[in-house]
Amino acid sequence: MTDTNVRKSSAAACATCGGAYDLDRRTFLSAATLAAVAAVLQSCGIPTAPSGGAGGPFTVRVADFSALAVTGGVARVDNNGSPTALVRTGATSFTALSMVCTHQGTTIDITSVGFTCPNHGARFGKDGGWQGGQVTSNLSSFTATFDAAAGTVTIVRPV
Repeated sequence: MTDTNVRKSSAAACATCGGAYDLDRRTFLSAATLAAVAAVLQSCGIPTAPSGGAGGPFTVRVADFSALAVTGGVARVDNNGSPTALVRTGATSFTALSMVCTHQGTTIDITSVGFTCPNHGARFGKDGGWQGGQVTSNLSSFTATFDAAAGTVTIVRPV
């Protein structure tokens, strides 16, 4: 039986779409190859899914997080969205970072020197830059605007 005969004899009405189901060897091999390539990329530390935070903009009071009282302090400050860290980088400056590992989307942990992925050991500095462990890219950063009069930081995450 040739490919053409298999294709003709296996065509059956699709209950969902009303069309014909026609999967030949070439289509199957193409789909299987694409799946294998995605698996290899992911195992090499190349993300195959979007990473970073979402949830839109929000504002936090600095005084609500004791870790942010000093330069170098880090606090998890998410607000109805993806895990987000705020790092105090100076007297009036802050950096907001996604706490989603860029390798496979795991929520990372805050450490004394930055962040660590509990699943694969990737390490990131307080600036979000990859420092070691599982090879991956830097953490996503968001705009963080400090309002000294109000003592607040507004973080702008994508919606």
